[in-house]
Amino acid sequence: MSNLFRRKKQLIINNVVMPDLEIDFNIAFNADDEQPVNDVSIVNLTPETIRGIGNGQTVILNAGYGDNMGNVLVGKISDIEVASDAVDRTLKLMVTPDINVILSQTISKSYAPGTMASFAVKDILNSVDMEVGNIQLNADIAYADGKVFSGTVDAAMKDIVKTTNSFMFVRCNIIYIVSAVYEIDTGVLLNRSTGLIGSPEQFTDSNGATGYKIKSLLNPMLTLGSVFRLESKYLSGLFRVNDGTHSGSDFTTTVNCYPTDEVSRYVPPVKNSGGSGENTPKGKIWTFLINKGFSKAATAGVMGNMELESGYDPNAENASGAYGLFQWLGGRREGLEAYATAKSCAANDMQLQLEYFYEEITTGAEANCFPTYTDLPSLDAFKSLTDPEQAAILFEQAFERSGGAGMSQRIEYALAVYAWDGGKSAGSGAGDGSDGNFPAGAFKCACGCGLDAIPELKNKMNQVWVNIGGNIKITSGARCEYQNNIDGGVPDSLHMTGEACDCYIPGAGVDYLYNAAQAAGLGTLRYYGMGFVHCQTWPADAVMD
Repeated sequence: MSNLFRRKKQLIINNVVMPDLEIDFNIAFNADDEQPVNDVSIVNLTPETIRGIGNGQTVILNAGYGDNMGNVLVGKISDIEVASDAVDRTLKLMVTPDINVILSQTISKSYAPGTMASFAVKDILNSVDMEVGNIQLNADIAYADGKVFSGTVDAAMKDIVKTTNSFMFVRCNIIYIVSAVYEIDTGVLLNRSTGLIGSPEQFTDSNGATGYKIKSLLNPMLTLGSVFRLESKYLSGLFRVNDGTHSGSDFTTTVNCYPTDEVSRYVPPVKNSGGSGENTPKGKIWTFLINKGFSKAATAGVMGNMELESGYDPNAENASGAYGLFQWLGGRREGLEAYATAKSCAANDMQLQLEYFYEEITTGAEANCFPTYTDLPSLDAFKSLTDPEQAAILFEQAFERSGGAGMSQRIEYALAVYAWDGGKSAGSGAGDGSDGNFPAGAFKCACGCGLDAIPELKNKMNQVWVNIGGNIKITSGARCEYQNNIDGGVPDSLHMTGEACDCYIPGAGVDYLYNAAQAAGLGTLRYYGMGFVHCQTWPADAVMD
């Protein structure tokens, strides 16, 4: 198998990169809060190197194929075995994931009456320096008599999870405490040509649900909660990973997964480079709407109205009794309060109000507000708008229905939100040419002449980055005549004017990036044979091989 020679692995122990020797490993992952102890074996290390390895040292293991090498284990050595035969000396390490070490720490925390459970959980996790993916309790509660946590972090988290009827799991050594099972769209396309091994095996779990066991070339992107696209002879569609194993003996990943009709929830990448506004109420509202499929312009239109109505304050209430982010009034406010009661959550919770708003316009009382009060045929048509001014006007007409009050301000706010672009430095439409989320110089000519891509291309590429969560690799950006000749480009290539770039996403199919690029207003040429997408500022939509 030609892919055999594209295997990559890197083992780091106590900040020292180990020699590229024969390394075997068995890394398991599942939905539990406590992760399994894993084993890593190294063959024929020198005696001097072995003597420098001891219990408690940090182990980092990265593995994958080609450019898709990622982290599969971070932990502490808990046991060491050395075995020798006539030929080889094998060092076997038992590695306890860092998350288990942190959860076993002892804490003593006291909270005053009225403290919310969400505050307590975040305070405890911050105090032990635990990396957090998302905290969204199913039913945030106030401790009326105060609360004392004395014991391990693990015990405290389980107490909060039980009390708030939430769900806790660990993914890639990062903890999540959420209201339901989360799914993360990785963009991975798995078929015979991208690493699928054999045929999926059907199983029925203890709850009677039908799942599938799927084996592939080792892929670090496939882990708990990962959603991928499968194409096989007898089975295709979207699937969510429930548990599995990365194996170093044959360099494969085996997962147990379940079909999913759509990616119902999305956990933003924890280490994604975001702007300073992403942890503010305004930033969180932006992220919520974008993740629900609203275009940048539609999001700005909604938020421009919201800024006028409430200033992004879920506690806002006017003299008429209008309340919350969207100033719900009368029966609409009663609907919000009933929804909050059903969810066992405070009505002034910002996340709850956003969820209620989305339910209201999709399946609730306002599901037909756009075709009823505007010329738009549906909510999806609004979501696809490209003009923030138009979006602000139509959202007021359909949802706020204030009779046009303060329309000039709604439009002004929407335009400002559109330019703000979620607080990110890139893709703002400012035309400043910033590389933004991409590494500095990512779009420059490879020869070093300094030729760079134009701001329009960078801004649209950064919007693609934001929409899909990043990890886009630029293989060719701007090209001077000299570089264009070396790369075999056509004489009138748009690369030469900085209006095009070639790119791919490690582990993802061509169509995933193609769809995102088209949605951002870029023209595309798809190269399936070589696995990349040519993106340009001029309209295009073609398959090249």
